[in-house]
Amino acid sequence: MNWNWEAISALSSALGGLGVVISVGFLVYEVRRNAQAIEGATVQALMSLEREVFSMLVEHAGLYTRGRKDRASLSEEDQYRFDNVAMSFMSLVYSGYVQFEQHLISDEVWDAYRGGCQAHLMHPGFVESWEGFKSGYPASFRIIIDSLPTAAA
Repeated sequence: MNWNWEAISALSSALGGLGVVISVGFLVYEVRRNAQAIEGATVQALMSLEREVFSMLVEHAGLYTRGRKDRASLSEEDQYRFDNVAMSFMSLVYSGYVQFEQHLISDEVWDAYRGGCQAHLMHPGFVESWEGFKSGYPASFRIIIDSLPTAAA
């Protein structure tokens, strides 16, 4: 039996190359699936935090409604409570911002958080509260929030 070693070598090289292409294709597929799973888990975690914050807003609805209209009309104790409720909301928005910056959520999800924040910033008491505690957040986040239209604008 006479083996054509050149043909066998060429065939094995071609099969090896095909194996590499299949492996790379599989890796690309798995990386995409993993990225989708991470985004899904991130959105789920943000939604859990969102439920907690929204529950807090509902629990303190009277205080929050009065404070966002006119923070100065609240007692000192109620101003403290209002500021903490407002900070909880901004911490939710900041969590969304961090996830967006790390490319763990889509532009569309971040736009929803930014839009929700803008809605709160349309109330003068909320803006006053934000001005009081915003130094506790990184400058990059403050720049984004301060670029949004507010009741003061």
